[in-house]
Amino acid sequence: MVPIARVFDHLLHFASASRSKSAVTLAAVSFAICHLAVIWTASSGVVADMDVEIPRQLFHFAAELCRFVLPLGFMVAGFARPKNTPPGPLKR
Repeated sequence: MVPIARVFDHLLHFASASRSKSAVTLAAVSFAICHLAVIWTASSGVVADMDVEIPRQLFHFAAELCRFVLPLGFMVAGFARPKNTPPGPLKR
């Protein structure tokens, strides 16, 4: 079993890698863009025109979904290792 101090050391080393930083940056930027879309499509009151309201609600739902799916996708894709790289220090 690996001592706790070494586990945190390996996690800090992994988080400071350039690949991890770029994945976190992409996730943060995609969250911010989707969050702005959610705010932009938020309901500001009662709308009588249903021809406008239904597409706005669909776009709002898509933006809400995008706010969590895109950052998660960037994090998973950014932290996934290619098959040709050797395993990390915890996999010995």
